[in-house]
Amino acid sequence: MKKLPAKAFVLAAGFGNRLRPLTATLPKPLLPLWGRPLLDRVIEMLRTAGVSEIVVNAHWQADRLKEHLDATDYGVRLHFAPEDEIRGTGGALPPWRDFFALEPFWVVNADIAASIDLKEIASVYDSLPQLLGACWVTAVSGPRTVELDRSGRITSYRSPSPGVEGTYTFCGLQLLSPRIFDFIPQQGFSTLVDAYQNAMCSNLFLKGVTVPGSYWNDAGTIERYRKIHMETKRRFLSDAPGAELYDITCDRLSDKRRTFFCISNRLQIDESVRGIDSVVFGNTVLGSDANLKNSVVQGGEVGGRIECACCVPGSLIGENSVIKAAAALGWQPEICAFDFIGQRGSNRRFWRGFYGKDRAVFIVDDGGRAENQRYADHTRLLAAAGVPVPQLLHRSEDKNTVVLEDAGTMSLADKLAATPGKVREIYSELLVKVAVFHRNATAAVLKSDAELEPSFDLALYQWEHALFAKHLLCDRLGYEKLPEKVECELRDIAVELCGGSRCVIHRDLQSSNILFDRRRCRFIDYQGMRFGSPAYDVAALLYDPYVRVDAALRCRLAAQYAALMPEYADFIALFFKGAVQRLVQCLGAFGRLTGAGHRKFAVHILPALENLLEAADAADLNAVGELAEELIVREQLRLAADKQEMA
Repeated sequence: MKKLPAKAFVLAAGFGNRLRPLTATLPKPLLPLWGRPLLDRVIEMLRTAGVSEIVVNAHWQADRLKEHLDATDYGVRLHFAPEDEIRGTGGALPPWRDFFALEPFWVVNADIAASIDLKEIASVYDSLPQLLGACWVTAVSGPRTVELDRSGRITSYRSPSPGVEGTYTFCGLQLLSPRIFDFIPQQGFSTLVDAYQNAMCSNLFLKGVTVPGSYWNDAGTIERYRKIHMETKRRFLSDAPGAELYDITCDRLSDKRRTFFCISNRLQIDESVRGIDSVVFGNTVLGSDANLKNSVVQGGEVGGRIECACCVPGSLIGENSVIKAAAALGWQPEICAFDFIGQRGSNRRFWRGFYGKDRAVFIVDDGGRAENQRYADHTRLLAAAGVPVPQLLHRSEDKNTVVLEDAGTMSLADKLAATPGKVREIYSELLVKVAVFHRNATAAVLKSDAELEPSFDLALYQWEHALFAKHLLCDRLGYEKLPEKVECELRDIAVELCGGSRCVIHRDLQSSNILFDRRRCRFIDYQGMRFGSPAYDVAALLYDPYVRVDAALRCRLAAQYAALMPEYADFIALFFKGAVQRLVQCLGAFGRLTGAGHRKFAVHILPALENLLEAADAADLNAVGELAEELIVREQLRLAADKQEMA
């Protein structure tokens, strides 16, 4: 191509959902990379390549995006294209068909970090007959779902074997012929990949172009956004492509160090503030004692140690109940900051709040579930009984928002992974606290009128069996029903557990519900506590699918608990049966959550099945053991099929 294209379309309309809460009110393209918005860097790349007119579309926070564009002199002519309803990467183009009708034009994602000579893409544009365009691809990073033939033509955009040798990642930049409009619906939502696949049916192709001496990444998630800063600094240190994206004036660490601490140039931050591999921008005030690690801070006044957090100003989180609760603590809403730390299956949302050195965890339950609303009362009862739980700081009048002392970010699983040589020691100390929970909570409940969830009985155990049968066996793994022999063995287990020792149990004593702050341990998520078998609770801890525990160690730890609690004389006899019952419940829950679209739980199904097989063998449950062996094989096949489908 003798003359480089003069026009481009920059795709900037996305919601940036995976970057929440950073993008709650900030368009993703305006996220700064070393102090400069990603969008500005993309436009500069195009201008340098000879582009003089650029269309920028927008949907999410379109007004804020336009305000930024109007205030910035890019040296090119800009056309703003707001979309009342988001149209997708393909659907955004048809309104501009006449504008792009005469010559090839660039289409670029606004959220990429790129270093590339666009002449390399343009030079291959006319190299193949029936060529619709040229796409920048890389085999170095990303999901690598694109396949090319020997001539470089793209033959698949959704490879059944992503990541294998010969697959590539699309880098969000393409040079397109105006003929692309013939393959895009004139109305409604569509993607460019849809258009490309439609064109392939007419024997029109795009060429995938790898460009030596280039750099690409995209800010798809908070972690990737942070790591782009690290990558570009390291490229600066080695004088590699992408080095020009690094700005030493924003880095509080030496330009010779491989770690970084990026602070927006306009922020006045005390020299005593420390940070590593962290990004600070927006209207942020950091206390002189602030120490950041692997974090992103967009606003608010924070101090102390901040690790693996993404802090945004309270005004941006869109949670009025959280702001009211913060005000009840005496926090000034306009300067506190919050990190969204998850939404659980019980329909609760969790935020970690920062106010200078102060920390607190805010739990919001809009659904008003009875067990969730007991969390505050259970916290008071357990704390008074000497059970290690977070301190209750506030409860809203409608009982839907609870504020607890911050118990830290290190779960039992994290602690075990960090200190693999102390597994037995950690569990031994923890079992002492579990014994305190069982003994003291039981005594406290019996002396009070505390309201708990219904006690474990035969009906509740069988409800867990039905959960397992429906969501794991039938819905996920294709069985028609629970095999009769398995059903009989599970019923026998339930009868034995009902007839055995009873105490107040946590009900969900898995590793994610045990947090450590330094050496101090605290239990969380005990709103479902009730009377039941202590074997169920201890098995939940020692047969946790999230953590691998040696079988011999399990037996020693179970014996330790039995010695701590001699009043439960039948504990050892019931331990493995309690493990089978608990694992059946876990597997049913994993099946339900995975079926509802929470695919992250699928990874725990296979370990849980392997634990079920081990527990069934230890309990001499032949039918359950045989079923577990079958399910392990089926789940392995299902995981392979899911991987191919996602690709």
